[in-house]
Amino acid sequence: MNPPEHADEGGGSGDYSGWLSLRELDTELGLDKGASFRAFKRLLPRLVEGRDFVVLDHRQYGALAAQLHAAGRLYRSSVNPVLLAPAAAALVRESLSGAQ
Repeated sequence: MNPPEHADEGGGSGDYSGWLSLRELDTELGLDKGASFRAFKRLLPRLVEGRDFVVLDHRQYGALAAQLHAAGRLYRSSVNPVLLAPAAAALVRESLSGAQ
């Protein structure tokens, strides 16, 4: 559940400019809320936490999550948001495009 080492540089703000939230993927693909999350869960056995995705625990990364919320990158209801590395986001996209 820990972000990559560079995520805590600059006071925990993290540089996730290349990482995508599940909300961003849903929006990009024109899908209803939860579609990317379900695809992510199906792919989870193939993914490695810290390399392919991070779960930002609200107790430890609340400030970062608040910044992502403010930037409109997360669903309002996200408590422990998930961010996907570019390669993992591509796998989710591929999974969802094959399902449509």
